[in-house]
Amino acid sequence: MKNNESIVAGKTAKELQLHAVPGQILSAVLYSSVFISCCAFFLTVETALLARVPVSLPVAAFVFLATLFTYNLNNIRRVLRKPKQVRKPEQTWTQRHRPALALLGIAAIVGAAMIYWLYNLQLNVWFMLHLALISVGYTIPVLYKSRKVRPLRSVPLLKVFLIAYVWAVVTALFPLMDAGLEILSPQALLLFGRRFLFILALALLFDIRDYTYDRTTKTLTIPGLIGIKNTKLLSLVLLLVYVVVVVLTESGTTEAALVASAVGAAIVVYFSSENKPPVYYVLLADGAMLLHAGLVYLANSLHLG
Repeated sequence: MKNNESIVAGKTAKELQLHAVPGQILSAVLYSSVFISCCAFFLTVETALLARVPVSLPVAAFVFLATLFTYNLNNIRRVLRKPKQVRKPEQTWTQRHRPALALLGIAAIVGAAMIYWLYNLQLNVWFMLHLALISVGYTIPVLYKSRKVRPLRSVPLLKVFLIAYVWAVVTALFPLMDAGLEILSPQALLLFGRRFLFILALALLFDIRDYTYDRTTKTLTIPGLIGIKNTKLLSLVLLLVYVVVVVLTESGTTEAALVASAVGAAIVVYFSSENKPPVYYVLLADGAMLLHAGLVYLANSLHLG
C-alpha cells in the first residue's frame, strides 16, 4: 500500500535479488506501483459487487491510473528537480528507473483525465480535490509564506490514518458516487467504515517496516509510540473489529469471503517484522487487498451461479 518513495522511504538493497527475466518483470510490476494500482482497481470493482450496483470499468480504470500517478508523484518531483542523475551500483530499483517511473506517472494522470472526460464519470471534482491535496501534501513539502512546511507524512501519528482514509474514499465511495448513490447513506458509510478498518490494519505494517527509518528522521509513528509488538496487536484488533462488523452486516458466501480475507491479512500481520524483506510487504501486505477483492468476486460468482 505504501511503496515507492511517494508513500514511504526508498527500498533497501534487499529488493528482489533476481536477475532472470521473470524476476525482472516481477520487480518492475511491484516497484513501479503497477501492482498496488491493480489492488486499487480490484477493490473498486469489489465495492460495486458488495453494493449490488453495476461494475464500472471506467471508474476502476480511473482509480488504477490515479493510484499509479500518486505513487509515482515523488519520482516526478525528483526528476524535475534533478533531470540528470548519475547511476550508482548501490541504487535501489526505484532510483535506477526513476526517469521511466516519472514518465509512467505523467502518462497515468493524462490517462485518468481522459477517462474522466470521455466517460463522463460522475465524480465530484471538488470532492476529489481534497483527496488530491492530501496525496500531494503527503509526500511533497509546500511553501507557506516563504517557509517550507514538512510533508504530511512527517506529522506525528498521522500517516497511517491518511492512507486508510484516502484508500477507503477512493475504492469504497468513488464507485458508489458514480452509480448515483448518496455517499452519506448508511450503506455507503458502512462500506467506507469497513474498508477503512481493513486498510488501516494493513497500513500499520508499513510503519513497522519503516520503524528504523522513521526513528532516524524523528517521525513519530504508532510503533514508535507503543512498540512493534503492540502495533501488531493493534492491527489484529482492528481486523477482529472488522470481522465483527462483517458478521453483523453480511451473510452467506459474501460474509465467508470477507472473513477469510481478514484471516489472510491477520496471518500476514502475525509474521510481519521490521527485518522482513521489502518484498514481503509489497507482495503480501498489499496482496491482502487483492485477496480481499478476489474472494468477494468468487463469492459473488458462486451466488449468481
